[in-house]
Amino acid sequence: YPMASASVGVVPRQHRLFVAAIDFGTTYSGYAFSTKDDWEKEPLKIFFNNWNAGNLLSRKASTTLLLKPDKSLSSFGYDAETKYADMIEDKENFEDYYYFHCFKMLLHNNKKLRRDTEIKDATGKPLKAMHVFSQSIKFLLQKLFESLEEKFTDIQKDDIHYVLTVPAIWDDNAKQFMREAAVKVITRSN
Repeated sequence: YPMASASVGVVPRQHRLFVAAIDFGTTYSGYAFSTKDDWEKEPLKIFFNNWNAGNLLSRKASTTLLLKPDKSLSSFGYDAETKYADMIEDKENFEDYYYFHCFKMLLHNNKKLRRDTEIKDATGKPLKAMHVFSQSIKFLLQKLFESLEEKFTDIQKDDIHYVLTVPAIWDDNAKQFMREAAVKVITRSN
């Protein structure tokens, strides 16, 4: 689902140097990117991230979000799963944290979805879904930009044309919700 209007008036899409896709999945999430030149000449030349899942490397991370008691980002993916499990095992204050796992389909299942819709974490604490999704997308975008910076010097966030995948089965309301969550993150980071 294109997010081009997130940076209207900055750099026209055709002049951006990179195309980046955020795959925000039900169970797993990740990102990939390509330079504009590579995409035009060799479309299958794509850069992926490798996520560390214990002893395994994976192209995607689990769609799991751990937020601190102040609702700021603690961790995402396998790191969130591990940190939360360690907190429970060590009997730390895990109840004060917000832990969301495989929460994406809550958008599809909610027929009354609005910007102020709340979802519950693993312990039953409610939090605005827009915040949960925005924090997850923010993490993925940060990791994506870090990967680009490692390979290409002097990259600017306006050099990237973002695409966010959404399921075809979603209604327009859920698609718009995801778009707004992504645009919220992109416009704040520029």
